[in-house]
Amino acid sequence: MSVLTIENKYPGFQILRPATEHILHKVLKEEAVSFAHVNIIVTDDNTLNRLKKQYFNDDVLTDTISFNFNDPGQDIDGEIYISIDRIRANARKYNNPFQQELALVILHSLLHLIGYEDQNPGDRQIMDRRQQVYLQQLSVKRLYRTQKSHRKKL
Repeated sequence: MSVLTIENKYPGFQILRPATEHILHKVLKEEAVSFAHVNIIVTDDNTLNRLKKQYFNDDVLTDTISFNFNDPGQDIDGEIYISIDRIRANARKYNNPFQQELALVILHSLLHLIGYEDQNPGDRQIMDRRQQVYLQQLSVKRLYRTQKSHRKKL
């Protein structure tokens, strides 16, 4: 039995399970892979920066970090950390709607769990193309919810 868990740790923000499952199942079906467990942790820049320093010895801000726990050939088992702060900043920087940027980061993270890499230009181009294909195919109406007091920030 496959399991998706979402830990919403960003104040006033919640990724919605049905839309996230829709994205997950679409990608896994198209990529012909299955998953055992995926845990998405919704957090902030400070948390991802700390993880980036701890596990990658890199002091940078990033929108997502994916940890794959399965061995090759096994069902996907991993954790995805996403920074709402960075997604919001990137949405402004690239003039994208926040929801589109959030979906893009979730797609990017899932592709990392599947095995896609983006460390060199060729791999990055392949991954970017896959993300865009999925983004165009998805019809997600509501991917997140915010409390009224936090809506202006997104």
